[in-house]
Amino acid sequence: MHKVLFKEEQQFRQWWYIMLVMVSVIPSMLFCVYALYQQVVNGIQIGDSPAPNAVLAGLFAGLCVLLWSFFVMKLEVWIDEIGIHFRFFPLIIKPRVISKNEIQRYEIRKYSPIVDYGGWGIKRRLKWGRVYNVSGNIGLQLYLASGKKVLFGTQRSQAILYAMDAMMNNENIQRKH
Repeated sequence: MHKVLFKEEQQFRQWWYIMLVMVSVIPSMLFCVYALYQQVVNGIQIGDSPAPNAVLAGLFAGLCVLLWSFFVMKLEVWIDEIGIHFRFFPLIIKPRVISKNEIQRYEIRKYSPIVDYGGWGIKRRLKWGRVYNVSGNIGLQLYLASGKKVLFGTQRSQAILYAMDAMMNNENIQRKH
């Protein structure tokens, strides 16, 4: 077992995000329940070409899974002597690792989630590479030996930088100042 130098878990808990999810998913769920009730219990078809009951039930189940995934979605990042481990449950279930040997350079940087990456979550842009972020605008930018770039959003920039320095300790790795 390797000593964990840093660990951070982040979830989507911004008020505007919760409102956006609720306003977009809950009305659709309510309509599915209403349509199913009207068609099954009252025998009244909804609309000119009503969806079959199985489609409404499947749509409702899918919306429930979508709602559940929004609220359990969590970015986990931890650093040990091996490298940076991360997962973005439920999108990335099995932890992935970027070994310290792959890291050429790293820095803490300010970024614009919307302008630079098109929002939060898991994104990829040509200029900045891949990002894993949940909130905020500060991240750990990695420049890999392969030429790829990866950014992890963080709420604890000093702690993650300290852990990176400790992990990389005696390697010929550059930290941009």
